[in-house]
Amino acid sequence: MNVALAHEYFSARGGAEALVDVLHGMWPDAPVYTFFHDRRRYGTLPGWRIVTSSLQSFPIGGGAHRLLLPLYPRAARSLRVPADVDVAVVSTSAFIKGIALADRTVEVAYCHSPTRYLWDWSEEYLREEVPAPLHRPVRELLSRLRETDKEMATRVDHWIANSAVVADRIRRYYGRDSDVVHPPVDISSFEARPERGEHWLFVGRLSAYKRADIAVKAFAGTRRRLIVVGEGRERESLERLARDNVAFTGRVDEATKRELLATARGLIFPAEDDFGIVCVEALASGAPVVALARGGAPDIVRDGVDGVLVDEPDDERFAAAVERVEARTWDRQALRASAERFDVSRFQARIRAIVEDAYRRGRPAA
Repeated sequence: MNVALAHEYFSARGGAEALVDVLHGMWPDAPVYTFFHDRRRYGTLPGWRIVTSSLQSFPIGGGAHRLLLPLYPRAARSLRVPADVDVAVVSTSAFIKGIALADRTVEVAYCHSPTRYLWDWSEEYLREEVPAPLHRPVRELLSRLRETDKEMATRVDHWIANSAVVADRIRRYYGRDSDVVHPPVDISSFEARPERGEHWLFVGRLSAYKRADIAVKAFAGTRRRLIVVGEGRERESLERLARDNVAFTGRVDEATKRELLATARGLIFPAEDDFGIVCVEALASGAPVVALARGGAPDIVRDGVDGVLVDEPDDERFAAAVERVEARTWDRQALRASAERFDVSRFQARIRAIVEDAYRRGRPAA
């Protein structure tokens, strides 16, 4: 079976890129098709056969790639995959699923979410990312891109969703069913220590979408310590909002993040995220999770078992949930055992079985 891989672009490392690392480890000889690879910010990928589009020649650093949005569909169609490729495994949340494939090539799409700024998050995208005078033309652009996105989705032969909520979106926007395979986490790289520190953690980008303000407000009325790990445009306003018991670290390396998780009393996760890998990392570190009961978090956190789920994004409710966690003793090894549901070995086995089955079945008749 001759496999090719594809991913939107390599500009910053996150959960989607970690997943592509695992896919590449499964098929190390596969070429990887992408719109561009920002080597300065992302780093080199030694041993990878990267195939970039014409967008590679554009200015792509410092977030400038967002301006290339109207060009992504054409760039996808210009990435022509050789006809001898049997299966293209595509990591997508936008237009890379539209790469040019031979009629015989089976396309398996691992979907982090249908493009949120085109579908369920379009108004929030306009409000938070686009200057007001440009709202009308950008809204018209998004409408056109929405139709293109739907058209490209029809070429996918087999969908994989990273959570139950993403599977619902794939069904709603593309009219397709999907297998749910949660993103991989290397559980063995985290440590669940019996002794804990005095701090809680928030880990994530400091943007309105991640709702760090709820975490900061939840700790404003308590003397419990909160460490906020991450960087973003909201940091200055969050620091003004915070009291002395809240500390901001900015970005930290993986070793520091794991050390903080290994000694944390718990993780607070107020975002409505597509999955929420840091919740799994917290459980693997023996830390219970207080999370919003929306998005992908309910796939990870069982209320009263792995932590507490909060119905609404409200700081007082999150503060009460933190106290609920503090009021009981948690079995750190049981939390770690719960995280094994998401171990990288299980991901690899599921993905390989799905890809091999899709290859055996071939493309459906027109």
